Amino acid sequence: MKNLCVFGASCSNIDSEFLNAAYTLGQVMAQRGIGLVFGGGNTGLMGAAARGVHDGGGRITGVIPEKLNRPGVAYPFCGQLIVTPDMHTRKARMEELSDGFIALPGGYGTLEELMEVLTLNQLGYISAPVVILNTREYYSDLIAQLRECVNEGFTAAPCLDIFSVAGTPEEAVRLALNKERPDIPDKLADAIRFAAGETGR
Repeated sequence: MKNLCVFGASCSNIDSEFLNAAYTLGQVMAQRGIGLVFGGGNTGLMGAAARGVHDGGGRITGVIPEKLNRPGVAYPFCGQLIVTPDMHTRKARMEELSDGFIALPGGYGTLEELMEVLTLNQLGYISAPVVILNTREYYSDLIAQLRECVNEGFTAAPCLDIFSVAGTPEEAVRLALNKERPDIPDKLADAIRFAAGETGR
């Protein structure tokens, strides 16, 4: 594996335990020779992870929208900083550059990025490991909601295997490196069969 994409909060007004876990994740990635692809931010968990990689001598690729590419906002020590016209292009570029994904705690943006790579895996647009780093049980309610999606029939049970849950940065990297592609139902084929059954074809 060459690159892992790390999603995480840009907010810095958070408990140091989250920041320390992000920094440690970056250090572990550098030690394993894994490059970081991230949103290019200097603050919050994004910045902490990047500093961990940088201090460990690792590779850093930042992908940042033009609107956010400002001094103090963009991480200043990226080996490569890719500037995109908008958020949509940013996500697509990060996905193209990455062999797997780790979600750190975060807000709306991080949740949206996590949901997108889960969906892309479900629909077969990508085939890449997704790991949720559940520092301080931050994501436990979301994980319960994803299971509820299965319980109520909105999501096929094998889709829960798209992601892994890690309690530590070290475990997150290990899971990202060793995760096997789950056997996921073909959602499009299922939809076509359902439509054919309903119309009698």
